[in-house]
Amino acid sequence: MLIVYESKTGFTKKYADMLSAKTGLKVFQIKELSKVNQDEEIIFLGWMKVGKIQGLDKLRKYNVKAVCGSGTGRTAEPDTEAVITRNKIEDKIFFYLRGGCFPLKELKGMDKIMLSMFLKMLKSRRDKDEKLEEAISIIENGFDGVKEENLKPVLEWLNTR
Repeated sequence: MLIVYESKTGFTKKYADMLSAKTGLKVFQIKELSKVNQDEEIIFLGWMKVGKIQGLDKLRKYNVKAVCGSGTGRTAEPDTEAVITRNKIEDKIFFYLRGGCFPLKELKGMDKIMLSMFLKMLKSRRDKDEKLEEAISIIENGFDGVKEENLKPVLEWLNTR
């Protein structure tokens, strides 16, 4: 089994490297797919954007056994079932890993524009709850939720194989 990952800001890469260190499995970036045999079993880790796991479509012809989506929320957003359906991974094991993001002021280009618009929308809502306040804080200040303990369900699954 191998680990393949797609990471934009480095948070998902941290998980891939941690998982490799814990298991001894080789790790490849998605851009190194040419080095991976299509029959080899794969655990894929990708960052999430609006519930879509980035990079996953590039592995459709590969033997992906488990998919880990990394996002900033406490749980998969919009929810686990929606993420599984949206990504067409009903036949695979799915794990959600809380990742992170850089503060808005450190972003550039379209990412900064889109997140600025989203932040403005969040701040304009009248019905702010704890979850919404946390989302606003994460966008403004950044967040790193990458923790070794978050890999526990993935490691437990691997130990049962």
